[in-house]
Amino acid sequence: MTISLDRPGTPGKHRRTPAAHGPREHVKALGTLEPLDTVDSLNTVDTLEPLDTLDTLDTLDALQALDTLERLGEPTEPADPGERQQQHLAGGALILAGIILVAANLRLGVSSTGPLLDQLRDRLHLGAGVVTLLPTLWVVIFAFAGPAGSWLARRHGAGSVLAASLAVLVAGSAVRGIPDVPGLLAGSVLAGTGIALGNVLLPVVVRTYFPHRIGAVTGIYSTMIALGSTVAAGIAVPLSNTLGGPSTGLGFWAIPALAGLALWMVSHPHRRRHDRTVAASGAARQAHIPLKSLAKSKLAWAMTVAFGLQSMSGYVVMGWIPTVLHDHGMSSAAAGTVLSVTFAVNAPLSFIVPLTAARLRSQRFLALVLGVVFGLGFVTLIIAPVSLAYLAAALIGVGMAAFPLVLTMIGLRGGTPEGTAALSAFSQSAGYLIAAMGPIMFGVLGHALHSWTVPLAVMVAVVLVQGVVAAYVGSPKRGTLISDSGDSGSMTPAGN
Repeated sequence: MTISLDRPGTPGKHRRTPAAHGPREHVKALGTLEPLDTVDSLNTVDTLEPLDTLDTLDTLDALQALDTLERLGEPTEPADPGERQQQHLAGGALILAGIILVAANLRLGVSSTGPLLDQLRDRLHLGAGVVTLLPTLWVVIFAFAGPAGSWLARRHGAGSVLAASLAVLVAGSAVRGIPDVPGLLAGSVLAGTGIALGNVLLPVVVRTYFPHRIGAVTGIYSTMIALGSTVAAGIAVPLSNTLGGPSTGLGFWAIPALAGLALWMVSHPHRRRHDRTVAASGAARQAHIPLKSLAKSKLAWAMTVAFGLQSMSGYVVMGWIPTVLHDHGMSSAAAGTVLSVTFAVNAPLSFIVPLTAARLRSQRFLALVLGVVFGLGFVTLIIAPVSLAYLAAALIGVGMAAFPLVLTMIGLRGGTPEGTAALSAFSQSAGYLIAAMGPIMFGVLGHALHSWTVPLAVMVAVVLVQGVVAAYVGSPKRGTLISDSGDSGSMTPAGN
């Protein structure tokens, strides 16, 4: 006798697995069924032999309950190939939208701090030490909190840890809204921790869910980072004036962070379905790569130096350039506008550069050009910091495209999600330690010499070295970092 497994009124709606012909076979088959399949199979009298004991029934009920709980919230997989493709595209679009909104939040708090530094100093009566610390604090937090991203992702999944990092960012941004020094510092530590985890995990998420679109997706989220920086720098001072003070202006950024968290949580069922699909396909999973093993890799150290130097220059720009311009007679609002021009120029390049880099076999020439242009921007600030401020901003904006270039090379040179996670955590943690010296050096030299000429000249040298090291990483001879029988130092041709 043949019994249909389709529910009445919905023929062919769901795919079915042929029933087993005995209790043991049926129990084994339950692991491959959808929750509705399990119910139908249990209700199909000819597919089960009489059960010997009540324990067997309890086992079947437990399996069904566990399977239902595990799949709770996951969209049902349609049988029709066209519907399946549409569902997968919709899920991918939702994950991409989540990545975009997460990325937009990764520099809002950082970029809004520089233009408000003078207001914060006056309102909260900050000493010179705290003023110098604030632009550096972010980088130090990134250095120490970043390595935890790889460790947590390995245990809980990159997507789940990214959600937790957004929750921490929301809390930190809200605490920064408290108008006192402890609130400012504690909130910055919390917000910086959330951003640090996001910095490390976004390349991993891109490699996991868009392995064949690394350049394009990295370009999109790098563009959103630049756009977020543009908006935050441009409206920081007007927003502070509207909301009644710089602390409230900083606390405002908890709102977009909360929106990013909400959207990322909405994409959870689709991310989980993707993970289950990959696991069911039997795709080989690379072994974990301990961060300490990367200390033997020339590629990892070169990536670290390239990342550290470009981060150093970037955080000097975000933290100190408005002060440099203000000390030369420009108003705080105008200085914030100049900084926003830097990010506005950088925004389209943040998409174009990764897309171009991913299609090139070698990224050497691109890395060198960006380093030279970056240096010309700092030279322009030395020559005419006010009259040529917007030209300097444009040149620096072009040079700061080194950031998305390095992010793209992390994805390309990582080779696998595990390799990317290890390379991202290693290069960002050690790289941010290198970067932390930049804002401190810049502030100390500027205040000690009562001039910004020497600090700016040092930054010219920094970005030129950055270009040379990034060119070394961009050579196809460097290969990709892989895990082969536990040897994280193994290298294969880059092939891109």
